Amino acid sequence: MAIFGKKKTEIKNEPFESRNDIKKLSIFITIVPQNLANPIIKIFQSVGSSAQFVQRGEGTATKQLRDILGIENNGKDIVISIVTKDSIPEAKIELEAFFAASKKNKGIAFTIPMTSVAGVKVYQFLSNTL
Repeated sequence: MAIFGKKKTEIKNEPFESRNDIKKLSIFITIVPQNLANPIIKIFQSVGSSAQFVQRGEGTATKQLRDILGIENNGKDIVISIVTKDSIPEAKIELEAFFAASKKNKGIAFTIPMTSVAGVKVYQFLSNTL
């Protein structure tokens, strides 16, 4: 049975950026003593980060220097989080509060702006808009 007279609806291929608000992304790297990655991950989840990666690391101090300073373990957790540029100030405030809460909570944090992402779905995942 054939149906005649119906027109195909045209699908307009508008670019993603004309239909959606594009937010700039940054990589937020936080280096903390070993076993402190989980609180850092929770901070970034609370500010809307969609992806956090943890890498184990080791400090660069020699054994002699660690003995002098009384440092037993120089293991580090490197937390790599993807955040929107708008959420960076809130993340910094939360990290400062975390670092001020205890002498054990110490670390360093910095951001690197992302200049491009390959693919709309990848951007949607990283910006937490999927």
